[in-house]
Amino acid sequence: MAPPPEAPQTIIPAHLGFLAIYNPSLGTQEDSLENQIVYYSSSESQEEYTTALRKNLNPKAVQDAIRKENNEQLRQIGLAQGMVEFGRSFSDGRSVDTIETAKSRIILHELEAGWWILAVSIVPFLNWACF
Repeated sequence: MAPPPEAPQTIIPAHLGFLAIYNPSLGTQEDSLENQIVYYSSSESQEEYTTALRKNLNPKAVQDAIRKENNEQLRQIGLAQGMVEFGRSFSDGRSVDTIETAKSRIILHELEAGWWILAVSIVPFLNWACF
């Protein structure tokens, strides 16, 4: 069987998925978890919010975009906290610094005791042109 013909490829550089600064001690109760997030920026969510405002001034659509953004922030921070605690159980209490997946690189760094910075870099695959 002959190998498939080589297709041209393009390389797309990695880009920042989101950046967050959080402190778990700022929101210890279930209903105050959003207080942990001091700063959060995501290009994708900002685009959704701006689009909802620009295209549709319907207050419900704007509220839905805000709620979706808040849920995404809490999910990402919760996942990071889970990874840190899971990693500590295998490394004598030291925290995880970097996690690499097939689609992203997650960088976790404790700046000071309790203050974390979380950056996620999206690493796209090579895009193969199909003919």
